[in-house]
Amino acid sequence: MKHVRRTLLLLLFAAIPAVAADTVRVCTYNVLRFTADNEDGRVPMYRAILNEIRPDVLMCVEVADATMGPRFVTDVLTWAPFAATPYINGPDMNAQLFYDQQKFDLVGQRRIPTVLRDIAEFTLTTRPTNGIAKDTLVLYALHLKASDSPSDAAQRAQEVQAMMTSMTTARYAVIGGDLNVYAPNEQAYQQIVGPSAVRRFVDPLGTVWQRNSTAFAGMYTQCTRNTNIAGCGGGVTGGMDDRFDYLFVSEALEPRTIMASYTAYGNDGQNRLNAPINVPTNTIVSAEIADALLCASDHLPVYVDVVLGDVQASVRERSVPPTVTLKGRTLTVSNATPGDTIAIYDLVGQEVYRTAATTTSLQIDVRGLPKGLYLVQHAGVGRRVAILR
Repeated sequence: MKHVRRTLLLLLFAAIPAVAADTVRVCTYNVLRFTADNEDGRVPMYRAILNEIRPDVLMCVEVADATMGPRFVTDVLTWAPFAATPYINGPDMNAQLFYDQQKFDLVGQRRIPTVLRDIAEFTLTTRPTNGIAKDTLVLYALHLKASDSPSDAAQRAQEVQAMMTSMTTARYAVIGGDLNVYAPNEQAYQQIVGPSAVRRFVDPLGTVWQRNSTAFAGMYTQCTRNTNIAGCGGGVTGGMDDRFDYLFVSEALEPRTIMASYTAYGNDGQNRLNAPINVPTNTIVSAEIADALLCASDHLPVYVDVVLGDVQASVRERSVPPTVTLKGRTLTVSNATPGDTIAIYDLVGQEVYRTAATTTSLQIDVRGLPKGLYLVQHAGVGRRVAILR
């Protein structure tokens, strides 16, 4: 899949006008109860993992003491001059943000109290060159109530509601973290992406998914292990069968979001519902990185790329961007330009369909494709769609 993503990004950047802009990688990671007493030899693993991802902004949850900030700045995020936000010790575990000081300034942070943990709000401004105006990016780091009882789901909804009622009005905002939601119809999830949301955000993978299903295996972020592992920070077991970790972008940021870049790092789409991230052999990361993902945390990191700076309103360089919709067994590509190449890839990067648009609206019969998650790419724009049976 790496080579497919690289191709998609190159195609996309070729379509962006030549103006001052920066592509920023935002990452969220549940770092599994990180404290000085629970490092458990995991710092070199975080360094190896994050050096592969190289985010510009890193949101961490399950930070349990003030040692993580200086430790990560000195020994993990070593490829750029990172800074950590001040540690605020709230109830239970906490969130912390790391940012590349060459690209961002921290202008504020605050905590939104909930019945369990604080939700952290971080406000960054870009450090642009060539005298262009600054962009503001507001990020929310969540770690919602765990477990799947009705009372747990109700508490998650209360926690999201507390955030949404005090939500920023800044155009560019990202919500990320460990939501512990079990289905897309859960109230906490709908309060973020649903039509009645106080402020609606966009899930780059779409809102059609379910847990514990091979059809959606490529979307899962938890759990990286299926048995208890000594010396790996504790955590839970069970295999890769839940989508708990997310990045959502505000509607104004969505046109500047490179949807094809959205990645649950280390998830190669294989059936691991009751298996760890390194068995069978992982097909998209090295054995060393797969082992590090297994031990560093019981969650995978998730990242996405967004374009900030003085760019046109859409990174797609079209007044009406192309869209992809799936209804029944028919995939419709609208607002295409005749001659555009349209291709469909599975989650391991294999091309399963290719054609060229002959009109501005093209319909593709996908009955021949097995159920699962696919990447539809055209004109440098990627969209993931879920095909069900």
